Amino acid sequence: MLKAAGLGTVEESTYLDLVRRGPATVTELADRAGITLPRARRAVTGLHRKGLVHRTPPPHDLVVPVPPDLAVDHLIQRRREELERVRETAQRLAAESHERAASRRADRLIEIVPLGSGAFDQVQRTARKEVRVLVAPPYAGTSRINQMQLDRGPDGVVYRSVYGNEALEEPGFMAAIATYLGAGEQARLTHTVPIKLAIADRTLALLPLDWTSQTPDAAVLVHPCGLLDALSALFESIWALATPLTLNGSDSVTALAEISAEDHELLSLLVAGLTDEAAGARLGMSRRTVVRRVQHLMALTGARSRLQLGWRARDRGWL
Repeated sequence: MLKAAGLGTVEESTYLDLVRRGPATVTELADRAGITLPRARRAVTGLHRKGLVHRTPPPHDLVVPVPPDLAVDHLIQRRREELERVRETAQRLAAESHERAASRRADRLIEIVPLGSGAFDQVQRTARKEVRVLVAPPYAGTSRINQMQLDRGPDGVVYRSVYGNEALEEPGFMAAIATYLGAGEQARLTHTVPIKLAIADRTLALLPLDWTSQTPDAAVLVHPCGLLDALSALFESIWALATPLTLNGSDSVTALAEISAEDHELLSLLVAGLTDEAAGARLGMSRRTVVRRVQHLMALTGARSRLQLGWRARDRGWL
């Protein structure tokens, strides 16, 4: 009954005994409760500290209970004061935590590191699920395979890479891409990759400071912050507009972006405002076939709506 007010089991039973049977010495309380004398002393000491009993002077040395109505009011007030102190402490700790978060220095979020210090390997090792890479010219060491990428595949780490069209003209580079595709890389091709970039999950990004140089000497490691979110969004926007790459039967790389002349015409008719039925009648297709072809084109471009399909088709030069 009184445990919620902070009393222990023996303290509660001792206080109730005093209220019901009247004042007693500590020895009598021990006998009444059937407990040892030291336990009875500890219970009385606790009750006295909480203001629930008082002691008469010798020679009687009785333990006298404070009336229950006064005692409970005192306990409630005491608990309120304790809880208020706890709340003040929590508020002070929260304020200190906010101050520490607000005062974090930028160099804890952004590091400038030598590019040759294994920074790219660090990004790859950090990844647990995915590494996203924008591959832009100038290309350095195109004939050297990124062995760590091949090693991380069995660990369940997926690589998604976007290459610029310039990669197709780089000696030996297409063979390297074919190796990565064979190892499970998801690759896409776009007209121009605006910047070199590598991102491990949502944890760490690597951005060369001078990415136009053949041998940049410094890079930025970006830890979780708004800049990392922006770099992730940049990658995803480029990925969505890029053309998927795949391996054909001869282990050479092929772009999946080529669409038939019929699909070109279908897109042109739909963008011009014709309905599915009207476009199908013009091309000799059923409405169901038109819908199926549009869904295929949306999947090919990663579009989520027909309006978005129109924009992405125009960006790819299909219209």
